[in-house]
This record gives sequence, structure tokens and C-alpha cells, in this order.
Amino acid sequence: MQLTRQADYAIRAILHLSAQEEGSVVQTKEVASQQEIPEKYLPTIMRTLARAGIVRTLRGNQGGVMLSRRPDNINLREVIEAIEEPIMISRCLREQGECHRDDFCPAYPFLNRIQESLIEHLEETTFADLILEASQGHGSSKGWQYSRTSRAREKVPA
Repeated sequence: MQLTRQADYAIRAILHLSAQEEGSVVQTKEVASQQEIPEKYLPTIMRTLARAGIVRTLRGNQGGVMLSRRPDNINLREVIEAIEEPIMISRCLREQGECHRDDFCPAYPFLNRIQESLIEHLEETTFADLILEASQGHGSSKGWQYSRTSRAREKVPA
């Protein structure tokens, strides 16, 4: 499985918005510039994320985009699946009976366990987790700016 460019851009955009002060409206030009996303793709990505209830778009001079929920209530799976189809590492896992071999294929249970594990990790990983991890020096935080009052920083690790 490989994420499409659009899913990668969507993740970067949501990470950028997650690092902002709660309630901040950010112009898409800023998101595109800061996250190195081609400006021509971002409006379509943001509309798709808005339809999924992940961001809100605001029109006018003070318009832009903002998260519709706190970063600790947005996970990687929902952002990826808002842009792409449901996550499937193999077509035989799409739905029961998709492959005529799923009843006796030795690879089916193995692939199913991998997919379930992947989905579980994507659902458990919120954007607040990613921002917090990067702000603590884990992973690459190159190019990220963190607001002192960012919503993402409010999450306290268990």
C-alpha cells in the first residue's frame, strides 16, 4: 500500500492546522507554502476534507480553513480515507467473497491480520499525537512551527 500524493498533502495540511492556536483560520496559500503543497491541489483537498467534517472552510477577506474538531479527535485513518478509498492492502480483503480463494487461501488470514493492525494504528494515532511527538523531538520536526497555545499541545501523554 502506498499513499497517494493527495493523501500525503492532506496529512501535511491537517498537521499544519493542528499546530495552530485553537480557532485559528489559516489561508490555504499559507498552508501550501509552509507545507510545500502545490497551491493548485490544496483547494480540492480542503473541499474533500470539509465534506468529511475534518475542516471548515470560510469565505471572504478573512477566509481560509480551520479544523472542525480538536486534533486529538482527528485520526490518520479518517484523513486518509477522506481522500482515498477505504484502506485495503489487498483486493481480496475488500469484502468477503471478493476473491474466490479466501476460504482456503493460506495468505488471507495473514493479510487480514496485517490490515487490521494497520487500521488499528491509524485509528489510534491522532494529529495531536503526531504534533506532540514532533515537538518533543521524536521523528522529524523540520520545518514545523508550534504555537505556544496550540490545541495539539494540550494533550497530555498517558
